[in-house]
Amino acid sequence: MFKLTFRKTVDSFLSLFDWLYRPEPVVRSEEESRKLAKATSCLALYDYKGCVASRKTRHEIRRLNIDIERRDIGKCSIHQDSLLAEFGKLKAPCLRVEEKGKVQWISEPEKIVYFLHERFDVDVKGDHQQHQKSA
Repeated sequence: MFKLTFRKTVDSFLSLFDWLYRPEPVVRSEEESRKLAKATSCLALYDYKGCVASRKTRHEIRRLNIDIERRDIGKCSIHQDSLLAEFGKLKAPCLRVEEKGKVQWISEPEKIVYFLHERFDVDVKGDHQQHQKSA
C-alpha cells in the first residue's frame, strides 16, 4: 500500500516538474504543421509516464513541435501486449515507425531522438540545406 501511494506521489511530482520545465516548441507555419501531421501519422511512441527516458523523449517531441501518437504502456494492456510480442519484455520508450507497409521499431531513447532530429528538426534541416547550397 505504501509503495503504491509513494509511486503515485512521485508520478504526480514528475508530472508537475515536466509541466514547469517543458521546452518551448519550435515555431512552425500552419502549412508546415499540416505537412508534419501527415509525416508523423505513421509514428507511435510507446512510453511510460514515470520513466525518465520517456520523459526526455516527450520533451524533445514537444520542442520539435510535432504530433506523435502516444501509447502509454502503464495504462493500456493492448500496448503492453504489442511490446511483449515485439521484444519479449516491456521497454520504454519505443518508437514504432510504419512506412511503405513495413514496421520498424526504435527502442533506444538516444536513437529515437536522433531519428526525430533527422526528420523534423528545423535547425538540422536548415543547416543541411545551407550546406547543400554551398557545395
